[in-house]
Amino acid sequence: MKALYKITCLSLIMISCSSNDNNDIGDTQIEYPSFGSELEVSINGLSFDAMEPFISPDANYLFFNNLNDGINTKLYYATRVNDATFEYVGELTGTNQTITPHLDAVADMDIEGNFYWTSTRDYPTELNNLFHGTFNNGIVSSIERVQGDFNMNTPGWLTMDHGISLDGQYLYFNNARFDEANCQGPCETNLGVAQKDNVSAFNRLSNSATLLESINDANYIYYAPCISSDNLELYYTRYLKGQITTGTVFEMCVAVRPDSNSNFSLPKVLFSETISNLIEAPTLTVDKNIMYYHQKTINSHKIMMRYRNTL
Repeated sequence: MKALYKITCLSLIMISCSSNDNNDIGDTQIEYPSFGSELEVSINGLSFDAMEPFISPDANYLFFNNLNDGINTKLYYATRVNDATFEYVGELTGTNQTITPHLDAVADMDIEGNFYWTSTRDYPTELNNLFHGTFNNGIVSSIERVQGDFNMNTPGWLTMDHGISLDGQYLYFNNARFDEANCQGPCETNLGVAQKDNVSAFNRLSNSATLLESINDANYIYYAPCISSDNLELYYTRYLKGQITTGTVFEMCVAVRPDSNSNFSLPKVLFSETISNLIEAPTLTVDKNIMYYHQKTINSHKIMMRYRNTL
């Protein structure tokens, strides 16, 4: 588990994507979102790393995990004071394992309070590692393993990251293959889209590959997908496949589309940093006005935010 989940310190080292600022789909010029200057988010009472943020649909809760090392990684939450300030509450009850090594991370939730996260519990006896529960006032209950053909059901392959649509109907998943003997971090990844059969089962769309054909590229490692509330903007992190060095560039990217049935555009790089200042894992408020993400600092990982630029 520990070896495979070097979404860990290696999640502390991910990304790269490239595109032109303007692209055309047919005769329509693409308009990409842009964001303003970076602001640090204060989580009052928090004394450790905060990574993989997710802002709840009502914006009242900020979910995150501590250091993503795959040894003692847990989910936590804080409550909103204002856009840039939250009050730390504690562990998210119901989601976290107690016996090390373990990982419970990457929070997601739809408008109905259906909560999703990645967990190593029972791995590799059970290969499906995405879980679901119902969130209410700091507690996740009715926990089940998420089933469906988006799961690879192959040793070494994991659902590394995921993003649930606001209405809960679509799961943007990231399959990743790990092989510690031959790869630093994931050996290969692939983003896909699955549709809800029921609250704990999703199956891959027949046109998943086509929808994301301008995004998926075998030369890159992908993770941390986030779909906007209107299903028109897909944010994610990626980096160039190969040995990770101090010069490896990590980028947060966005691809867009004119309607929810169309293919996504070529991506645009929004922000990029080398590993020493690593940025990753964007999440958006429902109105798309604020982006939260985490950044590596000298001694820790902290949540940052940016306001969307208005036209």
